[in-house]
Amino acid sequence: MDGTVTDQPLYEQIKSAIDRRIETEEWPANYQVPSEEDLASEFGASPLTVRRALRELQTDGVLLRIQGRGTFVIGPRMQCAVFNLPDIEEEVALSGGAHSCRVLQHSILGRDSPGRNMLQLPPEETVFHSRLLHLEDGTPIQLEDRYVNASEAPAYLEQDFSRITPHNWLLRETTVTTVDNTIRAIRVDEDIRNHLQISENQPCLLLDRSTWREGIPVTRSRFIYPGDRYRLRSSHEARSNRIVPTPSPGKGR
Repeated sequence: MDGTVTDQPLYEQIKSAIDRRIETEEWPANYQVPSEEDLASEFGASPLTVRRALRELQTDGVLLRIQGRGTFVIGPRMQCAVFNLPDIEEEVALSGGAHSCRVLQHSILGRDSPGRNMLQLPPEETVFHSRLLHLEDGTPIQLEDRYVNASEAPAYLEQDFSRITPHNWLLRETTVTTVDNTIRAIRVDEDIRNHLQISENQPCLLLDRSTWREGIPVTRSRFIYPGDRYRLRSSHEARSNRIVPTPSPGKGR
């Protein structure tokens, strides 16, 4: 490390250092990350501490681990001025399609689950997680992973999200004061490719959204779209500085 005094845990310092290298493209997209042993030596940390930092960066969608080959950089985070994006069900309806949803997972995260780090809540807090596959006319167009602060939405697990989308339910049941959207192109692992029914080389679009109520985390959502089935557009009214999303019709959205 650079010798700066910080209250951050060592694994967070390692994450921040790696993030800076990716943001500045010192480590560009497709760059192979050094081994855990090399990073442990560089940062004066144990391999377990380095492994945690790398695992969380994988969860954040910054790194991709390929079995038998190593860990690779997906690309830098990009802040995107896109707000009030319509719910996937609304988008499908606007394009004239029929929306359906398969609930792949809907549960409480275990205390040792890496997914808990998505919300950065104290260990005693409960985090809900759902994984949903959204389809248009039977074709997968979005894989949704949503992490929810149980204290902000205690009835979340009781909902049937094959009938109502989490977006619409949370809009009605929770209060949100801040929204942050990050969008980037990514490569995805075999599990996600199987769900989306895409080939190994097909790029995807990741929309990473976090919401807060007066500084308290409410949700963290990751929406993955096949690159050839989705196109994200927005129109900007320069005078009012308001972003107006413009859905694109048809399967080419």
